[in-house]
Amino acid sequence: MAITKEQDKARPTGTLGVERWVQFSYAAGAVTLAWFLIKSSNAIWTILADTVDSVPEPNATMIAVGAGLVAFIVAVVTYRSKKIHTFVVEVCVELSKVTWPSRKETRSQTIVVLIVSVIAAVILGVYDAIWSHITDLIYNV
Repeated sequence: MAITKEQDKARPTGTLGVERWVQFSYAAGAVTLAWFLIKSSNAIWTILADTVDSVPEPNATMIAVGAGLVAFIVAVVTYRSKKIHTFVVEVCVELSKVTWPSRKETRSQTIVVLIVSVIAAVILGVYDAIWSHITDLIYNV
């Protein structure tokens, strides 16, 4: 799948540019799918073994190989799909345009969030105490 001229202009400098992140996303998706298939296969096999006595113990190696093979095939098929590949490339191009905050900005914004959270907690705590006292007076508890 070719990257358009507009996407190429937005491409950061480097060996593969955006295509590196596209390939990484497919690899990460394949690994995640393989992990999910392994876990779900083991769970289904365990449920089946608990209900049916003739079910043998699962072969973990065969499940892992099968899940890896299925994940690889899904990754290759989706990589070759023009519609899906175009979408993934567009997402990576847009993410390459993002300007991430510096460490200093992140630290200062985190401190602001913590201070605002503490202030909100104090205000809600005072409100809750006052409201609790008022309801106790109303109900004569």
